[in-house]
Amino acid sequence: MKKTLMASAITLSILGFTTSPSYAEENKVKPATAETTANQGNKDKVEDSRLPKKEEITATEVSPSSAPKEESPAPKIKNDGWSEEENQWRFYENNKPVVNWKQIQGKWYFFDQNGNRLSNTTFDGYVFDKDGVMASGGWSKLEDNWYYTNSSGKISQQKWEKIGGVWYYFDKDGIMLSNTVWDGYLFSKSGAMVSQGWSKLEDKWFYANASGKISQDKWEKVGGSWYYFDKDGTMLSNRLFNGYLFSSSGAMVERSWVKLDEKWYFAQASGRPSRDKWEKVGSSWYYFNKDATMASNQWQGSYYLKDSGAMASKEWIFDKNYNSWFYLKSDGTYAAREWIGSYYLKSGGYMAKSEWIDDSYYKARYYVDENGVYVTGTYKIDGKNQQFQSDGKWLGEVPISRGFEKGKYTKTVFLDPGHGGKDPGAVYYNTQEKDLTMQIYQKLRKELQGLGYTVLSSRDSDVYVDFVTERSKMVNKTDSDMFISIHFNASGNPASGRSGIQTYSYEEDSGYRAKINPYWHNHPDRISESNRLAANIHSSLLAETGAKNAGLLQRSFAVLRETDKPAVLLELGYMDNFDENQQIRNEAYQDKLVAGIVKGIQKYYAGQ
Repeated sequence: MKKTLMASAITLSILGFTTSPSYAEENKVKPATAETTANQGNKDKVEDSRLPKKEEITATEVSPSSAPKEESPAPKIKNDGWSEEENQWRFYENNKPVVNWKQIQGKWYFFDQNGNRLSNTTFDGYVFDKDGVMASGGWSKLEDNWYYTNSSGKISQQKWEKIGGVWYYFDKDGIMLSNTVWDGYLFSKSGAMVSQGWSKLEDKWFYANASGKISQDKWEKVGGSWYYFDKDGTMLSNRLFNGYLFSSSGAMVERSWVKLDEKWYFAQASGRPSRDKWEKVGSSWYYFNKDATMASNQWQGSYYLKDSGAMASKEWIFDKNYNSWFYLKSDGTYAAREWIGSYYLKSGGYMAKSEWIDDSYYKARYYVDENGVYVTGTYKIDGKNQQFQSDGKWLGEVPISRGFEKGKYTKTVFLDPGHGGKDPGAVYYNTQEKDLTMQIYQKLRKELQGLGYTVLSSRDSDVYVDFVTERSKMVNKTDSDMFISIHFNASGNPASGRSGIQTYSYEEDSGYRAKINPYWHNHPDRISESNRLAANIHSSLLAETGAKNAGLLQRSFAVLRETDKPAVLLELGYMDNFDENQQIRNEAYQDKLVAGIVKGIQKYYAGQ
């Protein structure tokens, strides 16, 4: 038997295996996989001589002297092989659990001093999977950590490894670094070292050069834009740093807007923000405060910065701080001591409201209402009616209107010769309308006075009297029974051949508001009496003169609208019709016109 064992030992020595069968020596040897031994030839066989012996060469001869005596009871024999005991796996040989290293069916395992198999752990630079098999020649994952083993099964520790053309780094425990920065290098989620490009870790961006080193505490120009990386290599973004603006993308802002913490900034071409200065961006002006924030909803001198930050111009703004409207002119300055449309801006730019304005430029007085608009017509101020022209100029206090009482007469007639003074009226064939109306008025006044009527008038000579309200104000102060305004017509086209007499009474028009006659202008009694007076005079004129009937009409003429008595306006012929022009200049014909008017007045008083 001893010869047989010696021969086996010599044979194993030639094959490159150690001749020692003891387990103590196996436990001190670094293991290698059986697959590696098979693939790497004689060189590997030499290396394998350091591994524990295979199962088939571990048998030894038992000395007879050590054999049990026949009289001793036979020991309890336990089957060799794997056994699960108390949730631990053991491997038995010769009825004893294996400890330390053991190669079983070509795979290496390690058993602790109690014979328990290691699994899902690392030990002495080796990785063991969930089945306890030692990993070798590749990647292994335990829990969430990755390891890399060489062909002998040793894991890479505290060193770089280039695997598949990519660099990785493993710490002192052999764990692959990932999603982190270490020693100036950036490792991605996969663990690969990032080189020449961008990478994002936990919402932070980094940039690595070709060597894999990240940019730290320095500027980098990437893709035509400048970026800055802090001492940790983190790209700056959405901030103002060291006098430079960085957008959300991290790029340094150049000649553009950026919003940080709900505040707007504007970067110049240098990347530095505008500070304590005006800046024209596009077609608008902006102002930037000392801290570089864009000014908005505030005044900067005589200029106003809107909510958008743009300087207001040619527009109204309401400032809540001053509770007032202001108007910013085309140059951006606020209007002051001047009119903007119907509104007046006082000193300081405040819009006037509910107050009198004495304007030295126009040499007139105005009143603006609670909305700031200058008033026109009749407007009650402090309990008194005041009269204003259509352009807002104050005329004076309006006298209390007497109006009229239907059916109650004083036999007083108010005559209104149209035009006068600077207002000639129509002018044709060397004849002015104002002269013709005066001729008819004088004849008519004489005739009426001869019949016992009292005659009042708006003018007795060639003077100008405003027709919008002044003539009506005159008659409204009286107890006249009627108002008759005398005019002559014109078509504007002498070739039209128009002719005849027109008589007008009042008809309300929403486009023309009563200025001084809000109560009586459309009073039913005044309307009906005006229409009756117009019809009586018109029919009598046609009967006396034989003139063409050019119409009994209604219009919202100022003298008809603002008069609080029954009122009519007469157009006694066309001045631009040559034949009719010659006729109305004739005294005999004028007498017929006067006779027609008188008869019409008499019919009115007679209640017809």
